[in-house]
Amino acid sequence: MSKVNYLFLFLAASFALFILFVSLQSANKNRMTSNSSLVSNKFYIAKEILPDHSLYPTLMLIDRLRLELASAEKRTYLLMNYGNRRLFYSRRLLEEGNSDLAFITLTKALKYANQALSEGIFLFEESSFNKRSGYQQQAFFILEKLPAYDDFVVLHRDQFSNDEKVMLETLAAENHYLAEKLRYFLNQIDL
Repeated sequence: MSKVNYLFLFLAASFALFILFVSLQSANKNRMTSNSSLVSNKFYIAKEILPDHSLYPTLMLIDRLRLELASAEKRTYLLMNYGNRRLFYSRRLLEEGNSDLAFITLTKALKYANQALSEGIFLFEESSFNKRSGYQQQAFFILEKLPAYDDFVVLHRDQFSNDEKVMLETLAAENHYLAEKLRYFLNQIDL
């Protein structure tokens, strides 16, 4: 490895340690949520880092960096994976009785799915007819994951307030519209 690579590796490790230190320092501090209730970040050791964990902002930063550095084709896969992960987190938060944070996390999951659908549609719209067949697998991957979102919202909708239900239904309606548009492009390939 060259000196530049070692320098970059050292800077990346230093940055990671700094983020870890800051996260650990703020582990016991409280923060305000959008509805003015106090929520404390937790520091616990588990397989996954849920949104109530003090290291969660670090995970979000890494996700953002990966998205920014990804190619257009890879972005849709990442967006769908991030949405799926947040859907799982919503389930875990509801199991723990944290419906406020579960709602926020679920809306992020739906927004990631909608963004994946939008970017998948954009790839079809902007590509030549011959190149569209290359995006088929990607579109099938996205569409295959969508029923889990509907099932989750239907199963857990009673755990949310009326205003939250309206927001979830709005995001789900957008999801259905975008999914139909993506299916339209897939059907054009088969013709």
